[in-house]
Amino acid sequence: MFGLYRPKTLEDALEFLSKNAPDVKPLAGGTELLVLIRDKKITTPKYLLDLSPLKKQLSYVKIEDGKVRIGATTTLYEISRTFLHSDVRFAGFVDTWKKFGTLAIRFSATIGGNVVAGTQYSDYATLLLAYDATVKAVSSRGERSIPLEKFILDKRIIDLRPDELVKEVEFAIPPQGSSSSFVKFDRRELLIAGIITGAFFLALEEGKIRDVKIAFDMVKGKRAPARSHEVESFLLGKTFSEDLIEKAAEEVLPTYMERITDWWTTAEYRLDMSKVALKRGLLKCKARIEKGVI
Repeated sequence: MFGLYRPKTLEDALEFLSKNAPDVKPLAGGTELLVLIRDKKITTPKYLLDLSPLKKQLSYVKIEDGKVRIGATTTLYEISRTFLHSDVRFAGFVDTWKKFGTLAIRFSATIGGNVVAGTQYSDYATLLLAYDATVKAVSSRGERSIPLEKFILDKRIIDLRPDELVKEVEFAIPPQGSSSSFVKFDRRELLIAGIITGAFFLALEEGKIRDVKIAFDMVKGKRAPARSHEVESFLLGKTFSEDLIEKAAEEVLPTYMERITDWWTTAEYRLDMSKVALKRGLLKCKARIEKGVI
């Protein structure tokens, strides 16, 4: 059994955290945390800190100081009602939305919760890695900005101190001539956890790859969303072509991709589908840039 604390302000929440950490867990949408508590996969905390009273402070999607800022308690549904679902530079958000759980879950799940979960099923975290996003964490002691890639250390291991809350996620506004995509493979269309997932960002200039970022649900040595820097380095600065993408997928990616075998499928199949995801994702980005539509 646990107690429930409903703060009046963000400052109130941070004060409660500072006095009671580590015996308190923040609760936003609850689509991940409550399941973990129910299934006894984490120790039941003494308190849950209900973040719903902080919606006015922590729920937003806005452009400010050259960056896109998303408040931690913003739900996936709320994100779907913003420019992130209408501008081709953010097209990957539409892909991710379409493949994420059920509509009921999308109404409850928050961007902060997805990032904090830190698992290979954190689809929005994978997408945000392709935008080189940064996490802002706050406590009564101050604020920290942590690159998302360094924030997610491994599966369910994140760089968040017991007295900290995630306040927002931010990333630089992408340039014109850029787009993104998100690819997920599984046997079902609903409630899909994903055999493999990948997120891709591409910026072109006169046919050359000006910028590229690639993230998968896991890479070699890490069972959580992470960037594939080696493939990015191979592609950067080169003229975009199907042959180049084929070589990146078939020759470069397997060197740095480590997949696992479990009851779902084999490591070999996951690797093959990762290659397919890379090809499809980057080709989709290019088509979106050229057509200017999602």
